[in-house]
Amino acid sequence: MAGSAPLPLLTWREDAELERLRAERAELRRRIAELPRMSHRRIELTVRLKDLTAQELKLTTRTGRMEDA
Repeated sequence: MAGSAPLPLLTWREDAELERLRAERAELRRRIAELPRMSHRRIELTVRLKDLTAQELKLTTRTGRMEDA
């Protein structure tokens, strides 16, 4: 099976990291939604959210696991 995704047993660490990143992103989205639009803290959290999204995309691309993305 050329080009298929790796077996889940071989990517459990990456899967756990993806789950952690997704949970952290969800929490950041919740916190951002509660802040005023032009809040400095909101801007900082938005930058952090973009960084986490980039990390998640990189890890997803490396493992080939796109579910729940």
